[in-house]
Order: sequence, then C-alpha cells, then structure tokens
Amino acid sequence: MKKFLSWFNKKNSTYLLIFFLLFFTLWFFVWMYKNFGRTNLEEIAIILQIGLKGTDAGLFWSFIKKVILRSLMWAAIVTIFFNLIHKYKWLKLLSFIILFVLIIYNGYKANIQLGSLLQTTTSNFYEKEYVFPEKAEIKFTRKRNVLVLVLESMEKTYANKELFNQENLIPKITKIEKNNVSFNKYNSISGLSHTIAAITGITTGLPLFYTSYKNIEKMLGAKGIGTIFKNNGYSTWALFPASGQFSLKTNFLTRMGFDNIYDGEAFRTMLKHELKEYPFDGVDDGNLFELSKPIIENIIKQDQPYFIMMETINTHCKGYYTQACLDLGFQQESMEDIIKCEDTLIYDFVTWFQKIDPSAVIILVNDHTQHTGLIMEKLKTKKDRNLNNAFINTNIFNYNYSKRKISALDFFPTIIEAAGGQIKHCKLGLGVSLSSRCKNIKTLRERYSDKILEDKMEQKNELYYKLATGI
Repeated sequence: MKKFLSWFNKKNSTYLLIFFLLFFTLWFFVWMYKNFGRTNLEEIAIILQIGLKGTDAGLFWSFIKKVILRSLMWAAIVTIFFNLIHKYKWLKLLSFIILFVLIIYNGYKANIQLGSLLQTTTSNFYEKEYVFPEKAEIKFTRKRNVLVLVLESMEKTYANKELFNQENLIPKITKIEKNNVSFNKYNSISGLSHTIAAITGITTGLPLFYTSYKNIEKMLGAKGIGTIFKNNGYSTWALFPASGQFSLKTNFLTRMGFDNIYDGEAFRTMLKHELKEYPFDGVDDGNLFELSKPIIENIIKQDQPYFIMMETINTHCKGYYTQACLDLGFQQESMEDIIKCEDTLIYDFVTWFQKIDPSAVIILVNDHTQHTGLIMEKLKTKKDRNLNNAFINTNIFNYNYSKRKISALDFFPTIIEAAGGQIKHCKLGLGVSLSSRCKNIKTLRERYSDKILEDKMEQKNELYYKLATGI
C-alpha cells in the first residue's frame, strides 16, 4: 500500500493531470462529433450555464463513460508508460506530438463552431434592427385559431431520392408542402441552429447566444409570441414531449406568455403503459400525439380563440426507436426508418386536426438541420440543406414567395399575421412578416449574406444583453 501511494508523487500527479486534460479534449471532440456532428461551443456554454437537469440520461452516461472515464484510463496508462521510458526523452516528445496531432485532427473533424464566444467587436445592430413587440402596433382584424408544430430535425433533404436509393423518406410532408405554402429557402443560421435557439427565434424574433454566468434564465427582457396572443384574447398552450426542465423550457415558455403547458413529464403521468425509452424524461411522438388529442378537443370546445404550439422529438440526434412506429408497420433499425415513421405520424396528426377544426391555421416549421448519426454521411454531401415548413389554411400569401430567403426569426411576425393580425411596418423582433402585404420588405437574410448576418448578430451589443438577461 505504501509503495502504491508513493507512486502518486508530484511528478506523476502532474503527468496524470496533464494527460487527463489532453485526453479529455481528444475524447470530447470524438464524442461530440459522434453524437452531434459538430462542436458548437456556444450551445455547450448555454447548456452548462442552465445545468444538466432534464438532459437525456443516455447522453449523460455516455459522456461519463466515453469522455471522463476513458480520459482517466488513458491518462493513467500513458503516465505509467512515461515512467517506463523516463530515459528516452525523444520517445516522450514523440508521444506528445502524436497526441497533439490526434487532438488537432479530431478538433477539425468535429467542425468547431465558436458562435459569439470570442467576439470582441461591439455594434448597434440590434438598436437599428430590433422592433419591440410591446411597442409595435398590432391589430387583429379577425382572430383565427392557430396550431404551430415545430418539427425536430426534419429537413427537406430527406426528400432527395438521389441520397436514399431513389426513395423520398418524407413523401407525406412533401405532399403537405406541395399543396400549401412552403418557403424553399428557409435555412438554419447562427443563434438559431439548435432546438431551444430555434424556439427562441420563433417565439421572440431573437437569436440565442451565450451571455454570462450571472443569469441562468434566458430572454428575461424580451416579450414573446404567447403574450401577444394572450393580450388579444387568445388562450395560449404549449405541448411538447421532453421534460420542461431541459433547457428550462417550461420557465422560458411561461415568460413568453404560454399559460397552459404540458411537458413530457406531465404526459408520462397519463400513460397507461411503460415505455422502453423516455426521450429527455418524456414521451415519444406517437404517445405525444395520442395523449394531446383529448386536450386539444377540450381547447376547441372552449368559446375562446386559441394558440397552440407543439414540438416533436423522435428524430432528435440518433433518433428514438419506438413501439408506436412498430405498431404502424415501420421497421426500427435505422434513422431512415424513424424518419419514415415520423412522416406518417405528423401527417396523420395534421389530418386529424384538420377534421376537428377545419377553420384553424396550421403551421409546420422545422427547427434545424440534422447534426449526427450515420445518416450524416449522406446529408453532408449536400451544400444547401433547406428546412421543412408549411402554412396550411392561410389566406395571406398570393405572390411568388418560393425563393424568399428566410430564417426562424421571420416566423415570429408571420404566425401573428397568419392568425389575422396586422403588424404596422411588417416587422417584429428581428423578423419580417412574409405575408403578401409585406412582400416588398426584405428579410435580414435577403439584405445580408448569411456570413455577414451571423457576424453582425454575434457582435457584442448592449440591447441584446438587456433583452437576454433582463438587466
């Protein structure tokens, strides 16, 4: 025992710490690429700031085993190796070089995205472009019921037959887009490239960037879409499959004006059977849609206009293999199988909803592109990966809208106008209404290249800090 403890002298302890940090960096890059397809340091900083509560348990334990424990094991092995070769300095140097080369290679492969973290330039971009919702003049000429369905990682690229053995993986969503209004150049950009960021864009007209450790909650100074609808006599609802603790989504949506929230944990209490998997401590989309139906039927019976926002989850990251999809006759062996099933689940739910409220507006909006899994070997070969979207049963588009370059920011004012509202000057948050009456007002993506726009939005800005932190 004494001999074992003597091994942990200052020299070996220093080696162990150095190698742990180096291997942690290496395996972190490998893990991030394998699970997410890119290393978005902005997104990581936001998640770490908010905390891991509500994070998918499988991802959490995968990180512990494949990053932390693996790093400790390799650090110990190399430290022992260094003790054995202590006379051969050239071999030590070669070992460091090999390790640094592996880190650099995997860091490059992991497609590191810094976002606004290292931005030092300050600007007045938000002061010039942002339209405060509480100051905007919004009049509802009529009040239409609205369902917004936010689709997890469901991009138009899945319809590309060249990639998938002459098969369209999403024929039913493609049919919806073809028969209704769909924007072909809706893309994901910085600040809107992961789920909670896209939700922030859709509900506030703002991107989501890291601010500071002083405030865990985000967008404390911003007004959201639920508040606008609520102030105009609507009941506001949010129904989603993941735990509301993940990304503190329940808190965020409450501040954005959603009075009635059902998260994955609430839906789990309604289940009459056990699930094999609980995505983010919640339910899969098959169960989400079935459990939501009686809630929505009761909402429709109320003598009040309503605004409902829902999300899906089955295609998140590597996807979730579910019994609901097996029951529908879909194999559950690959991501392609999950996507095919999701296409049917979404189509069937939309069809059901149209029957129980034929006059309602339905809006489908994809949050971001797929980031991970074996399917990325096919998807990453395409440069322009546009996002699914559809405006169903609206009467605000009667012009050639197909080539407009839009982002999640533009859904904020457009959803309001699709419901019957009219926004003076057509702008809200950083978004522009895409309705016919606003067709001559250019969106930010139409005014700037994506690279320039991302740079401007990422620059340090006092107004953005106030909107994000409430300070």
